[in-house]
Amino acid sequence: MDEQNVIKEFIAGDVKAFEKIFYNYSRELYFVALGLCRDQALAEDAVQECFVYLWSHRPQLNIKKSFENYLITMVKNLVLNHLRHLQVVADREEDIVREIVFANTEEEDFSSKLDVVRELIDSLPESCRKVFVMTVIEGISYADTAKTLGIAVNTVKSQVRIAYKKIRDAVKNGTDNDALIILFLLLLKKML
Repeated sequence: MDEQNVIKEFIAGDVKAFEKIFYNYSRELYFVALGLCRDQALAEDAVQECFVYLWSHRPQLNIKKSFENYLITMVKNLVLNHLRHLQVVADREEDIVREIVFANTEEEDFSSKLDVVRELIDSLPESCRKVFVMTVIEGISYADTAKTLGIAVNTVKSQVRIAYKKIRDAVKNGTDNDALIILFLLLLKKML
């Protein structure tokens, strides 16, 4: 069976055709991703995300040229977006440290405080964490976040509220008030 027929069957929802596509391209896509990021876990995630997106958006697929190039471009974009995201998070963390030092707080090692905040954020449920990072850390609007994730704006608001509550409760149960200050600065930065 030729590739065009496999793609047509895949678009029609044939799982066997999807498996053929996966087995034909996943290894090549993995090495493309690995070449860009030099991180095995990120490369695997990018390939997985590529195929999840491909499956969930198959009815809208309209590939005019090479299917292989389409997949390679998708994986490259996923990896580059993730790397940009990591840079945005790192930049925001540096801004927060500068703000804390500027606010004449006791000069301590705030990197450990940022680690506490990072751990708190990482402990959130995945969907909640994704929304929180996009809106609060990256500063993306609720509407844009909702559109990107394919959810309602009210769902974004609820997820942010839940994230703040979980983080606030975790900080209250601990003795680390500096982590709460960092979160407050994140919220303040979002409002400005």
